[in-house]
Formats: sequence, structure tokens, C-alpha cells
Amino acid sequence: MSNVFFSPRIGKDYARGGIFGKKILALGESHYCGSGCADCGECGKHPECSDFTTNVVNWCLDSSVEREGWMNTYLKFERSLVGKETTPLESRKIWDSIAFYNFLQVAMGGAREAGTNQQYRAAAEPFMQVLEELQPDVLIVWGVRLWNNLPNRNWDDGPKVAVDGYDVQNGFYTLSSGKKVKAVCVYHPSVGYDWSFWHKVIVNFI
Repeated sequence: MSNVFFSPRIGKDYARGGIFGKKILALGESHYCGSGCADCGECGKHPECSDFTTNVVNWCLDSSVEREGWMNTYLKFERSLVGKETTPLESRKIWDSIAFYNFLQVAMGGAREAGTNQQYRAAAEPFMQVLEELQPDVLIVWGVRLWNNLPNRNWDDGPKVAVDGYDVQNGFYTLSSGKKVKAVCVYHPSVGYDWSFWHKVIVNFI
């Protein structure tokens, strides 16, 4: 994954599917950082940022850390995976079972900020490298904006899936091995995310 600046967080049980019995890769859109480094995203520079993704998730899982509003994004998503409110122990098991990666390889300056067209295009190759390396069975994409900016290389649209009258956007990537990775789009868990509804969507794919 030579072109990856923000390395994915890979749960210790991901390789064998953990509690889900399948390798699930959750795909966020971006990190937020106030440092404003001009060379953010340039591989080989700022190696301390490689573990940014891992550190963010681990911070959320640390019960000794004061809770902040942004952490609810991760809490709501994990609940949508299992369909119920979660205890700290259950949270740990969930994140140990999956991998998490942020698509954009440049940090944004604030919440809900979108990347540029060039930044989305530049993120395509690192993303494909992550898919090839992690070989997930299922890809859960956070947000329609990100879904609409994913690369269409080796992509096919999926069959029509409707849940409670909502048409679920889905499809699959075909990897170099021939493996097909099912992909599904959910709303971004940071806002307007009904985890009980999205659980009904996600179970169609896992």
C-alpha cells in the first residue's frame, strides 16, 4: 500500500471475520485536522500521521477518555452493524472484527468539508491498493457524497435492493484475484443516521 498516507485500522480478528464471519471494510470519507500542513497526504512525509485512523478509533474505544460529540459517529455505526445498543466490551469486539479506512488521503480542515475533485481522483489508487491488500468480503461506504466519488474501475452495479421503500445503492468491485467485493452505501453516521434502519439495510449484505 505504497500510496496510502492514512493507513487503515485493521481489527485483530478481521482476517477471520471476527464476530461477523465475514471480512468487513468500513469506508469513511476523510479525517479532520487543524494543523493545515501544506504537504499533508504526501507519502514519506509525516510518518507520524500513518496511524491517524487507528488512533481515532482507539480513542473512541478508550473508556477513560472524556466523550466528545464526534465519537457518536462511530457509536451509531457499530450499533447499525449489530442492531442494538452496545456495551464498551461489545464495541471493542465489533471494531476488532472489522477494518476501517478513510478514502481521502488529505485531511480536511473541518467537519463535513468536502474534498476537491482532484483529491477524490488522487485517492482512487490508494483505495484500490487497500482493497487488494485487505481482500474484504463487504465494503460499507459512509455517505452518498463519497459513494458518488468512488472510482468506477472494475465496478459493476448491484441488483435492486429496497428496504422499507428505500432503494439501496449497491454494487461490487472485482479484484485482480477475481474476488467480488460487495459494496453498499449508507448515510454518513455523523448526522441523520437511524442505526436501527441501517441495520436492516446492512444485514442484506453481511
